[in-house]
Formats: sequence, structure tokens, C-alpha cells
Amino acid sequence: MTRIPDAVAVASLDTHRLIVTVPNSGPADVACNLPRPVAADILRQLAASLDDPAGQCATARATSRPCPLHDAPASPPEAMPAPGERALDEVRQCLAFNTAEPSPVLASLRDLLLDTEERSPAAALATAYVLLAVHTRELSALARQHSTEARERFGVNHSSRGLLTGMDSVRKRLDHHADSLDEQAQR
Repeated sequence: MTRIPDAVAVASLDTHRLIVTVPNSGPADVACNLPRPVAADILRQLAASLDDPAGQCATARATSRPCPLHDAPASPPEAMPAPGERALDEVRQCLAFNTAEPSPVLASLRDLLLDTEERSPAAALATAYVLLAVHTRELSALARQHSTEARERFGVNHSSRGLLTGMDSVRKRLDHHADSLDEQAQR
């Protein structure tokens, strides 16, 4: 006698990135709109999480890479920094981990917001200062790039000199502000 299901789930690659079906008999089927190596990584992570559910978080599943906070090797208890220093170290590790992302600050913010560890208000404020400092440096780099492109495109003449001077002034102010944010994070 054949069992007839009560309902059939329908999934589309418009709403899902990876669909794996495993019938009771016959081969499994995989439908995917991800690059093959990424899909293979996700499937390996799923297999590993079935063997050992500890250490997996939403960041690791979403990025198909180990999470810098949850999957990092644990440091020995005697080397544990103070809570504020630990928060800054974690932020810097997240930023280093996400350097290949289009916006390392946003990717790191995502990772830190997905982190379930409770933080003190001082540690959260220090985290915000570090992330804002790096983001401010990103803005400064954009101002520098825009100034360089304008200089190359129009050259330096009477009408462009004021514009270029203003852009350089904004860039320097952003760099100074980023430095002050870094100082506030250390307090």
C-alpha cells in the first residue's frame, strides 16, 4: 500500500536559494541558484551540524563560512581579556573576517547583531565606536576617490580648485573624526 501525503510543499528558486528533496526511494534532487562551490559548502555545513549542532549560527549558515564569533577557537581561560577589551577584539576580528565583503562594516554589524552573547552597555558603546570609525574611514576613502577622479577628469584649474580643496577638507575631517571615534572606543 502506498502512503499518500496530506499536503505537498511547493518551493521555488525565486524564494529559496537551495532546495534539496530526498524521496523515500530513488536519488536525492538538488535545485540551486547559488554557485556550485557555495552550495556544496552549505550542504557540508548542514551535514556537520547534524553530526554536531554546536557552533553553528545564523551568520555561518547565511554566509556559508565559519562565524568569526561562534566558530572561532576558544581562547584559554587565563588569556581572557576584560569584557570591554574582549568586545573590541571581537569587533576587530569581525572586521578582519569580512574584509572581502563589499562593506565590511555592514557585514560585521550583521554578525555582531546576530551574536547572542549579552554585552554590557559600555561594551556595546565601544563596539559602536569601532564600527563607526571604520565606516567613517570608508567614507573618507570615497571622498578621496571622488577627488582623485575629478582631478584626473577636469585637472586643476581656477574653477575646479575650490571643489578639490573642499573635497580634501571633507576627507581630512572624516579622517580626524574616525581617529576621535577610535580614541573614544578605548575609554
